[in-house]
Amino acid sequence: MDQPKNKIILTGDQPQKLNLLQGRVKEEVPKLVREDLISKYSNEDHLIRLLIAREWKVNEAFDQWKRWVEWRKQYRADDIKIEEIQQEINLKKAFWNGSDKLGNPALVVKAKRHFPGQSNPETLIRFFLYMIDQGIQKADQAGTGKISMIWDREGVTSKNFDSSMFTIMKKMVTLVQDNYAERLHQLFILYPNFLVKSIMTVVRPFLSEKTKSKIILCNEIKDLQVYFPENYQISDGQIGENVEKPQDEDTEEEKRRIEQMIAEQQ
Repeated sequence: MDQPKNKIILTGDQPQKLNLLQGRVKEEVPKLVREDLISKYSNEDHLIRLLIAREWKVNEAFDQWKRWVEWRKQYRADDIKIEEIQQEINLKKAFWNGSDKLGNPALVVKAKRHFPGQSNPETLIRFFLYMIDQGIQKADQAGTGKISMIWDREGVTSKNFDSSMFTIMKKMVTLVQDNYAERLHQLFILYPNFLVKSIMTVVRPFLSEKTKSKIILCNEIKDLQVYFPENYQISDGQIGENVEKPQDEDTEEEKRRIEQMIAEQQ
């Protein structure tokens, strides 16, 4: 039988290390999750990705697995109800939009659709978690096992700036880096500006070198064409959404305000 395209082939002592991790997970998982979730939290593909992320160090992979379980329990990831995140879905703050040249499904995050006080941080993170879980299914169906993300800052103004975004971004970095091991192919930041660089200043200490290498800044939408099909457009069907317009420039006053917020975060 042919192996699926995203099937990870083990070599050398890797099968033995996987068996060790599986044994520890099998012993621990019934203590942490309800019975109907045991299979999901013992998934072999996920355990292999954890081992890859931790350079095949079984103890470190097991510790990361436990953090992943606790993180999902904290945000009730297995019990997300559509009505809880319906506002974010209706506003289309994030949506799946085609694939990159390698066939990885692309998640577009539209920064201009977020406004301060509109949603609490936990709801945003649960919405993001819901979207990522959708993407993993899409990636496995596509046979790549990975996703790409585009943080699209088209049309962003100072009205979209949210001081809680620093906290949200740090938590989302943990979400992707620690809880979705080896699932992120690339993160593209479209139209980076002073604010983006400021946020990166805050979250960079939390990034591994491997994650840093996956971040690509794109000053224009045509910069995406290196990684996406030639006619790729960012559109969810809303009027005008396929017409890309860079965000407004930050004023000196806004820059000083952001710098103050960064100082408070560090």
